[in-house]
Amino acid sequence: MPLRLVALLVVALSAPAIAGTSFRLEIGPPIAAGTGTSAGQFKKKVVLVVRPLRCDNPASVSIAGMAEGLVNGVRQSVGLDLIAVDPAAGVYAVQPQWPDSGQWVLQLNGSCPSPKASASTLIPMKKYTFIREKTEVLREFATRQQLEAMLAALARSQS
Repeated sequence: MPLRLVALLVVALSAPAIAGTSFRLEIGPPIAAGTGTSAGQFKKKVVLVVRPLRCDNPASVSIAGMAEGLVNGVRQSVGLDLIAVDPAAGVYAVQPQWPDSGQWVLQLNGSCPSPKASASTLIPMKKYTFIREKTEVLREFATRQQLEAMLAALARSQS
């Protein structure tokens, strides 16, 4: 087999393995935070939890969030205060901090120092319930265009 073909096969076969090791933020229902956490420890309902994947030290990951919305045709942004659930594992809870009216997309951004990487997760909401099948897990920071497109699609689907 020619050397060039062998090299091409090695690259093609290793691409999925390399892609599978990329840093990202995973979300899940509150129960995903583990059995040691109870809803009673929180002042408000928890709508989802987030954790980093593929970072050497999950405790070193920095995660920030914004709720981006459209209420009666007016664009709004609300900063999210994430609640540490398991800091050693980088697990945080998100509680409702945005109005229950309108269309909302949560944008969670994370940075991992080792290996150095960044990621975003865009989460469309239906009131205080996340729409898992429309969630976008990105292996880089979301662009303004990606966020606006998701918000527009959400507004169309809920009108």
